[in-house]
This record gives sequence, C-alpha cells and structure tokens, in this order.
Amino acid sequence: MSSKHVEEEGDASGVGAPAERCESCGGSPRWERISDHWGERWLGVCACGRIDSFFPDRRRREGPADPLTLFLQGHLAPRRPATPAWVRLFLHSLQGETPTLWRHGFDPCEACSARTVFGLLAWPQPHLAGLCTVCINCGYTVSAYSNPAVKGSEEVLIGSTWAPACPAVKRLRECVRASQQPARHPLDDSDESAAGHDR
Repeated sequence: MSSKHVEEEGDASGVGAPAERCESCGGSPRWERISDHWGERWLGVCACGRIDSFFPDRRRREGPADPLTLFLQGHLAPRRPATPAWVRLFLHSLQGETPTLWRHGFDPCEACSARTVFGLLAWPQPHLAGLCTVCINCGYTVSAYSNPAVKGSEEVLIGSTWAPACPAVKRLRECVRASQQPARHPLDDSDESAAGHDR
C-alpha cells in the first residue's frame, strides 16, 4: 500500500487520476493506493473528514456509496457479507483484560433450533442480577433481570432486532458491559455494612 499526496504524482487533473482537491473544503486529500488481482483502487481522506475513492479501471465513474469497503475489498472482488451484530458483540466481549464469561447452553435456540446459544450472568446494578442468552447463529436474545434480595424479577424480554436494538438486545448489551467491570456482588455491600456495625 502506498501513501502520498496527489500533487506529488505530477498532473492529477486528468480523468485517469484521483481528485487533487477535496470537493467539500478544497483541501488536499491524502491518498492510499492498493493494486492487486482485485483491481487498482485509491482511497482519499481529507482533513475535513471527507472520504473519496478512485478506481482507474472501474467503468462507473460516480463514487460508490461505501468507498471504504470497496477500497478494502476490491471493486472486482465479490462482496463479502457483513459480520452480524450479535457475532461482533460476542467476539468483542472476549477481548480485553476482563472478558465476558459466557456459558454454552444445552438447549437449542427457540428461533432457529441451532445449538449455538450462549448465556451470561452479570450484575448491571447493585442487587440486580441480569441473566441473558444469545444465539450466535441467528441473534435471538432472551434477557431477564431479578433482585435476589426481594425474590422479585422483571419481565423477561425476548427479541432478535439488532438495528435499531430492541429492549432485549439493549439489556444484553448492558449485561455484557457490566460483566467486563470489576466484579461486585450484592453480598459485598452486606459485608461492608456488617463491618461498619462492628466498628
């Protein structure tokens, strides 16, 4: 991959060269070039935030709707489908210093029957436990909150809409974030209260 300003290339005003000036602010974009068996392509990023692309051997001269993806994948390559949102969440939760501790479920998914259901237990709030499951195959999500101290539980939320996120998915994301925070069980608060009385 090469990186350069267009003016370093000499004459960039022709049809066969990337734009020398940004269409939004008139600045000088910095261009990156890739040339492989999926074609030659250029990606220009301007200081104003605008992203443009240029494909010398592409018949369509108008800019693509997603220039970054086309630049990375190659305009001659078959389009690869995007990774589902639930898979991205699952993979992201396994990274970092405090990864989420998932457990594989024994029962198949209620929506697609695949045996790819994973669950987690988290404490998104003091005295509030969150038990959530998600199917890695289809994104079907079940989320439930309960308060062990009063033996009460909220309504179980079920859904599989990720964009925009349905209530079940929002609650799952809350639990994933909580699971990656330093562990704090409600009993910890009770221990601190007991210690305070002993003083």
